Amino acid sequence: MSTQSPVSSFTRASKASFSKPRVAILLISALTVSTFVILMAGIRSAESAEFVGKANLSLADGTAIGTVTFLNEPGEVWTIVRVALKVPPAATNVRSFHGFHIHANDNPANGNDCVADPKAPSNTWFVSADAHWRRNPADNHGDHAGDMTSVYLNRDGRANMEFTIDRLIPSELFNRAVIVHAGADNFGNIPVGVLSNQYSANTTEAIAGTRNTGNAGDRIACGTIDTGRA
Repeated sequence: MSTQSPVSSFTRASKASFSKPRVAILLISALTVSTFVILMAGIRSAESAEFVGKANLSLADGTAIGTVTFLNEPGEVWTIVRVALKVPPAATNVRSFHGFHIHANDNPANGNDCVADPKAPSNTWFVSADAHWRRNPADNHGDHAGDMTSVYLNRDGRANMEFTIDRLIPSELFNRAVIVHAGADNFGNIPVGVLSNQYSANTTEAIAGTRNTGNAGDRIACGTIDTGRA
């Protein structure tokens, strides 16, 4: 008569206990808990972000196209920017990138806030918002305080995105103006020179446009940043 070792019995029981179905269940449970923890962390992060300001953007004819909201997480050095736009496709190019900047809006000589006459040439729209917001007048485009990532308008004219940027100081945003441009932003990346991968035939006007605005073209939408929630 054979005798059964207690150790071998325990080993067989352990193998049975951790069969493939049970291991799969344990793994799924662990993943579920991990996902829940990550989601909760995201919710806590969103809830901890403090409202800084919001710009309600409109076209030159007054058509409202959406909002740009600015938030800040206490103790963090970055600002959260949330963009929710819907531009009528007939108003500008869709399925394309558009320059997206904060303008100074600080020179009364050019007007105040977002002023545009839809019957006037498009290069006159929203000049009241002045130039790009810059802390140092010597800064070229790409280094302006108000330079932000481009906006991509989908085929239906919608743009929904969120990003963080650490060059914005929340206390400096009030009454600045958010501008969407008609064209893409080159971020000042025009390599001028005589090498084969550089450009030698650049006009003074083109270089100045790149240094000032990224040559993003006319201003098609504008909104002043308000610290109220309306």
